[in-house]
Amino acid sequence: MKNWMIAGTALALTLTLSPAHAGNVITNGYFGGHEIYYIDQGLENKTGRNHTSDIFLVGGNRVYQPNVVSTVPGQPGYSPHWDVVVVHSAPGYTVGDIMNAGLAGTGALFDSAEKILEAARLGLVTLTEPGLVVLCPIVSAATADANGHTAAPEVFTPLTASSTF
Repeated sequence: MKNWMIAGTALALTLTLSPAHAGNVITNGYFGGHEIYYIDQGLENKTGRNHTSDIFLVGGNRVYQPNVVSTVPGQPGYSPHWDVVVVHSAPGYTVGDIMNAGLAGTGALFDSAEKILEAARLGLVTLTEPGLVVLCPIVSAATADANGHTAAPEVFTPLTASSTF
């Protein structure tokens, strides 16, 4: 796992490793073109869009790539309670169309919420909000690398230019 930078400066996360976070599975994701880490604590018993933080699942939860979040600690609107948004290619559009629009990320098809939202604005993808909320606090790279944690598997279904998802 690695440190990440936003707009050329290191983002300092003021989260600490507590006993409640010891020995968790650490999941990677993306924010603003950079890899981030979070503890996936699963579905919450709430439903509906109650938060300003979105987590985008491209084709489903970690099917094709790590999930993408809309904000990180220290930014307005950050909450570890994420409204789930599922992203699918729009009918008649492929991964190649997203790539040709200049919206593909470097480490995954999408590496920022902004690129996903632009793809939706252009009609290349559809966004579905199933009314689910998940609890996934973002942690620092140092916390992610701490002894006792394990990394979530990174086994994704490959996408090609002709793929739909």
